[in-house]
Amino acid sequence: MSIPDWADPQLSQDLPVLRSRGENQDLEYMESFPQNVRELGKEIAAFASSNQGTILIGVSDDGDIVGLEKALSVEGRDEFLHRIEGICRGTIKPSITPTVKFAVEDERPVLILLIPKGSQPLYYSNHIPYIRHITESRPAEPHEVIDLMKSWLATAELKEAETEPFSQFLSDLARILVDILIYADEAEDRSINPWLDLWRAQFQQASSDLRELSIQDIALEHKFSDDIISLSKKLDEIVNFRLYLGYGPELKNLISKVQEMAKKLKSEKIDAIPVSNESILHVSKLIVSSLRKLNDTENRIIEMIDQGRIEEVQSEASDVGYVLLKLSHYNLDLLKVGINEELYEIGRELHLLETMRIYMDGGTSINIIISKIAELTRKLYAVVKSLGDLFPEQKIFKLDNA
Repeated sequence: MSIPDWADPQLSQDLPVLRSRGENQDLEYMESFPQNVRELGKEIAAFASSNQGTILIGVSDDGDIVGLEKALSVEGRDEFLHRIEGICRGTIKPSITPTVKFAVEDERPVLILLIPKGSQPLYYSNHIPYIRHITESRPAEPHEVIDLMKSWLATAELKEAETEPFSQFLSDLARILVDILIYADEAEDRSINPWLDLWRAQFQQASSDLRELSIQDIALEHKFSDDIISLSKKLDEIVNFRLYLGYGPELKNLISKVQEMAKKLKSEKIDAIPVSNESILHVSKLIVSSLRKLNDTENRIIEMIDQGRIEEVQSEASDVGYVLLKLSHYNLDLLKVGINEELYEIGRELHLLETMRIYMDGGTSINIIISKIAELTRKLYAVVKSLGDLFPEQKIFKLDNA
């Protein structure tokens, strides 16, 4: 069957695999485009709050392809796009920019939304904060809102500056640049779908966030705008890059240029600002809390696997890795020389656990994940223990509570 030119050929090829996976932490099915915008709005907001995810519209809850007949016409596809734009601009706060594509299987079109993990701690649909919990997008409980805000504020306060508005601007810029560097570094490991399109969606969100920063008075006053806009344009090249047979070297070159530009901007505008003692304390708490979360996942892993929740295991470990990767991009020599490299190594392996495929291989692929989590938990334990040896007076590093 030939794929129409308005459908993504790679996603069309991958659609049977996505349908066979079943709904999970990063995948949602919707049989039809909902009449009530709140239904789609809460799904998008939940992924933006929790983790990047994919929504297949035109697929039933049990994974059967239904298709969207309206998507066969130009007018129908335009209508879907306009409705999604309205939801993302008006219903969801802060706004989020998903990547929207169509795929076709057995001549039935499916609308695919690739939702990036947002740069803000929580995303709201109709003034309600949503999070993703396994196969469900639900309102966040009050304690979850508090925990997410605390975690976000801890990483947001890694930098200081002379004035609060400028400090906030630099903090926002730093978070965006770090996200770009994380996903650019992992591009080769995420070179198959859905991960390929998801990190490109992450770049699309980063580009949008950078454009918002570039028009702020602070950016213009401190002559940041030109560099920020240049990086945004280069990100757009990757987002709009049309895949073709043998595209690898050209896309890799574009990613390399983005990495170079992001590193240069971070080096010149962010890294020169020293990390305060208060921020170092926040980092210490995040490292210890990451160990506790990873240890908790390891303790529950057999039970979760027996319940068919292996994707949740992968997601939990990946979330811990994401936090450690973010920390590894700041200068933490005040805490311990060489700790950036240690956090990077552990964080990268954890973050990429979500991309490991599970095969019908008698449990071999699952056992690899179990072993990897155990190994990385031990490595992170060793990092915390070394910090406890360096700072014996700091109760935070007492491992009997970790």
